[in-house]
Amino acid sequence: MTLVSFSIVASAQQRIFVSPSGNDSFSGEAGQPLRSVEGALQRARSLPGSDTLFIHFAPGTYFLACPITLTPADSRPMVFEGDPTDQPVFSGGYPIRGWWKTRVPEVARFGQAFGQLFVNGRRAILARTPDKGLFDVIGSVNQTPVQTEGKDAGYGYYVQRYATAPENLSDLKDVNEGDWTASNLKDSDMRILLFQAWDNTYKYVDYVSPDSGYVFIHGTKLHEMYSRHNMFRLENYREALNAPGEWFLDNTGLLTYIPREGEDPLEAQVFAPGLKNIVIIKGEEGNLVSGKVFRNLSFRHTAYILPSKGTMPYQAASHLDGTVAVEYAEGIELDNCEIMHTGNYAVSYDHARDCKVRHSFFYDLGGGGLKIDNSQRVQVTNSIIRKGGQVFPAGTGVLIRESSETKVLHNDICDLRYTGVSVGWVWGYGTSLSFANEIGWNHIHHLGWGELDDMGGVYTLGIQPGTVVHDNVIHDIYSHAYGGWGLYTDEGSSQIVMENNLVYSCKNGGFHQHYGEGNIIRNNILAFSNSEQILWQPREDNRSFVFESNIVLSAGSPMIGTQVPWREGFVLSNNCFWDVTGVVPTFNGLTLEEFRKVRGRGTLVRDPLFKDPL
Repeated sequence: MTLVSFSIVASAQQRIFVSPSGNDSFSGEAGQPLRSVEGALQRARSLPGSDTLFIHFAPGTYFLACPITLTPADSRPMVFEGDPTDQPVFSGGYPIRGWWKTRVPEVARFGQAFGQLFVNGRRAILARTPDKGLFDVIGSVNQTPVQTEGKDAGYGYYVQRYATAPENLSDLKDVNEGDWTASNLKDSDMRILLFQAWDNTYKYVDYVSPDSGYVFIHGTKLHEMYSRHNMFRLENYREALNAPGEWFLDNTGLLTYIPREGEDPLEAQVFAPGLKNIVIIKGEEGNLVSGKVFRNLSFRHTAYILPSKGTMPYQAASHLDGTVAVEYAEGIELDNCEIMHTGNYAVSYDHARDCKVRHSFFYDLGGGGLKIDNSQRVQVTNSIIRKGGQVFPAGTGVLIRESSETKVLHNDICDLRYTGVSVGWVWGYGTSLSFANEIGWNHIHHLGWGELDDMGGVYTLGIQPGTVVHDNVIHDIYSHAYGGWGLYTDEGSSQIVMENNLVYSCKNGGFHQHYGEGNIIRNNILAFSNSEQILWQPREDNRSFVFESNIVLSAGSPMIGTQVPWREGFVLSNNCFWDVTGVVPTFNGLTLEEFRKVRGRGTLVRDPLFKDPL
């Protein structure tokens, strides 16, 4: 396969200068800068030539009325650049000043309430119950078909009832003598955010019965797998507005905020997001957008608006696009950029190739960091991705779906509610477009936070020959009920090598394989997981995996999980096991000698001589 390289060269440079103090009627030269991003694009499209065009933005904030949109008609190479020490900010929002309670005219003007708010560089909290943590769903989830008419006829709606302890809904008991319906609070669109195993359902609430603890929503029937381990919170109603940092916006545009300690309404910097995307690069099949670089820029304040029918579960929040959304493009680069305060992923690539993200910082994200779909040779290097899942907790640090030759190298990925890096995306042994992906030298840590299940520091799906997961440091993966694993080869994961990784302090194990074929797990250090150190569930007689030359360290927990059938589907050889508490390890009830005879050829129980391993 030919590797295409795009060089942005400085010969015969053409430059356009932009400043918040400029004027779009100026020439755009250094002494006469333009004022707006829109003005700069209009000027760029009027210039003759095909040499690289540099558009330089002076420090300051540029409020966008619409996304920066580039199509195949923008054929010349372009570099959008700012000052590396004082990055200009491209904002998809608008400021709100001098208030803790005010009417926002944009809500009535555009007929659209915003769903996020940012105060002094922090995400404000949409009024919720509970203020911290989540309510448990008790009992079963009942679903009853509903006959629908009009535009929803035949949509297949079901009423879904979730039961919780009645005291959890006590703040609604004074409304309409104990029952809440959408008609009781004309200014509110109450929502429920459900945490269902590894997914989230986000819906508007139809009816609440506080005395019985029932919450009712409707929509397409949910798969029974989403009835397990459910938790939820309620959002966006006035009675929930009771804690510092919370806000509520009614349908008339009246915005109320409870300030955090030290916040002054006359000095606070408050932004409401208006745009879903700040950059849209949209080509066509066979007619790609190419050669665009964004350097030393900050992109902030993008919106997610919940649709009228809410959203069904999407693993890894895969229905979201990016604040920077790239489709059918090649040679698109982000270098030393910042993306923060979003309602979606930071960056999405769809049918893209030879693109790079490097030296960038993605923070406070509605979804995850990067979503890469049906793409080739995308590189994500030397970047920081943290504090994701702020709107959809299932957002993933880097999500790689049906893509090949992706490189995720030397990144710090942390503080997400779900998986760090997810690779593959074909369940079972179906045809997959994933191969030769490389996940290496990353620090992946503090994921899960006890809210979702079935996650991994690195999570794989499907057949993907040549994929290597190596030299990563992975730790503190903590699920809600089950599935907080460091290295996780899920359904059909095959022909993957995981080597030279350090994995520790996970809830359910340093390594877990659901089922797959031909994986190699070697030369890793797997230590101090809570329930067991390694676990697998092979369901076939194929060669599921080879587990060799690893060091497995425990502090009193079992070495091997209890779901291990002693079949021909796996090989363990030349591994070292040790328990720092002095407990003599056993292997799913077998002694060392018995284990060596069954599967554990060359197994050692011996102190690996780490210095102060705890």
